[in-house]
Amino acid sequence: MILHLEEETERRLPRDDLAEALALTIHQSFRKYFSIEFPSPANDHCYVLQPSGYIGQIPVSQDLLIRLSPKVPVANVFRMLEYAYNLKSFHFFDGMTRVNTIDDLYCRLAAILAKRVLDRVRKGLYRSYVGHEETMAYVRGRVRVMPTLRASIRGSLHMRCQFEDHTPDLEDNRILAWTLYRLPRLKIERESVRRLIGQAYRALAGTVDVVSMDPKACVGRFYHRLNDDYRPMHGLCRFFLEQCGPGIDEGEREFMPFTLHMPALFESFVAEWLGMNLDGDRYVTPQYRADLDTMGHFAFRIDLVIRDVQTDSVLAVLDTKYKRNPDPQEQEIQQIVAYAESLRTPNAILVYPSSVTRRVVLNVGEKTVRTLSFDIGKDPETAGREFLADLTEALTIG
Repeated sequence: MILHLEEETERRLPRDDLAEALALTIHQSFRKYFSIEFPSPANDHCYVLQPSGYIGQIPVSQDLLIRLSPKVPVANVFRMLEYAYNLKSFHFFDGMTRVNTIDDLYCRLAAILAKRVLDRVRKGLYRSYVGHEETMAYVRGRVRVMPTLRASIRGSLHMRCQFEDHTPDLEDNRILAWTLYRLPRLKIERESVRRLIGQAYRALAGTVDVVSMDPKACVGRFYHRLNDDYRPMHGLCRFFLEQCGPGIDEGEREFMPFTLHMPALFESFVAEWLGMNLDGDRYVTPQYRADLDTMGHFAFRIDLVIRDVQTDSVLAVLDTKYKRNPDPQEQEIQQIVAYAESLRTPNAILVYPSSVTRRVVLNVGEKTVRTLSFDIGKDPETAGREFLADLTEALTIG
């Protein structure tokens, strides 16, 4: 049985359409992804399922696969991924706009990564010098005198040597190898893609250690002319390591388990889009930590902070809200006002993913709270220009 749900949309199922055992499994193991309300007179004796911000597909059991589809076109989700994971340098991504399903999108991205790794292997993996220190029977590099003398007193004929090895066994390549090692666990249905992934993995596994890598290792890396093509590959690796099936068992059938958290994607997308498109007089800092005490025990984590390039003064604080409510909620206003107060800026801006949320301007003491929309239901570039124009006007008015 395949159950289709749309994000933020309630789905009702008659009691007889879902086995109670499966309903209990959903409630106990998958409440992170959607809530389930059990049959009662209040809901006409139906199961009521409500997705909670995730899209993707989850194999609950051999008998049930739940597919969570986005409210926006899949092509728009892909464009958001382009920005959020720094994939813009893949110039053939225009063809991805023809992808109509989320699972096909994952499959295509896996194929892109495997092909790029194979291309890099054919050109030669990025190498660098790595320092080593070993006890050896012959001189290599520089002999460490004191450790060698102490060893000779104990009767050893070996020397302690320090040397550098020009090797591809670097973190740059280990990230690729670990991601390719994990990808087959997704049970990708296309045989051609599975073969590509296997080829790419085998091409790396002989020369690169396959060790567990955290998605954070893909962020903030140093690139230069010798390894700049690794940047988008690491972006894809981060995407797969972060998003594919966190906490989801593979189930008993050949389905690809994965989820994508849309609120987090929306936040990253807005941050990256602004970082690329703000004028030269302003810059944006995502995930800004504002300490509330001198010891750093209490802090706000602010989605976006916009500053003036010349003075470094804070022009505005922004908080992304992946909601489609007609009006902002009171707690959202309270939160953004607190952020603005902590950084002593008059501008507090709430950013929503749809123009369904109306434009509001509120004065809270000396703070001005505004709601703006970055409408991801439109073409992201068009929506971005509209959002930037509204943001620029808000900052100009102050």
